[in-house]
Amino acid sequence: MANNESTNITGNKAGEKLTQQKKEVSIVEDTDGTVRLCTSAVVAQKKQFVMQKVTNGYHWVVTQQLLLMENPSPSTLDNNDALDSVESDLIGNTSSAPVLNVIFCSTDETKKQIYGLARIVLSVGVKRISGNGTVYLDDVVLDVGYIDSSGTYHEMGASEMAIGYTTISETYVERTTQLFVNIPTAFSTDGNRLAVHVEIHASVDADTIGQVRINLRRGLADSYIELVLR
Repeated sequence: MANNESTNITGNKAGEKLTQQKKEVSIVEDTDGTVRLCTSAVVAQKKQFVMQKVTNGYHWVVTQQLLLMENPSPSTLDNNDALDSVESDLIGNTSSAPVLNVIFCSTDETKKQIYGLARIVLSVGVKRISGNGTVYLDDVVLDVGYIDSSGTYHEMGASEMAIGYTTISETYVERTTQLFVNIPTAFSTDGNRLAVHVEIHASVDADTIGQVRINLRRGLADSYIELVLR
């Protein structure tokens, strides 16, 4: 009697496990053409990486001070308010042009395949420094890719949004933008580092000077990327 019950229980567990495996196991193809079986936990793992600025950078080819991190830095990091943003040079161009062009590098050294749709949230500040005219925040270009072992950035998917935002404020006015970037071809972080490229276009009226920044406040996730890894 005890043996029969034990056999039934074992059989049920095996059946349940088999059913679960059928639901979770998927066939995936890596960038090198290798075909393998993976569980759903490996196939589709969504992660968020927060854009941060640090004093003591992460060394990948060179020292990277603009980083993609899984958690925000402590709000008291280095007691340095300069880490809360990255600012453009002073803007004096009267036609739209790139005024802030930066790349954020991931510190994650695990080997992952990255593909599909990435969501990027970017918090931007814009202000007038001098003059009586208007400062124009024109366009944001965001792309996702990787930095290879030689330090070269490779774009794997990009998105652009015309903003058309203006201000005459002499203190920063904040605006948050969301873009979805499609990564049509999977790429690997094996020997590479995930990276995000941010390019902001702006302009000013004649005899006016402005400035823009990306907000990266310590302890918060002002600007970040969400994407699927396997």
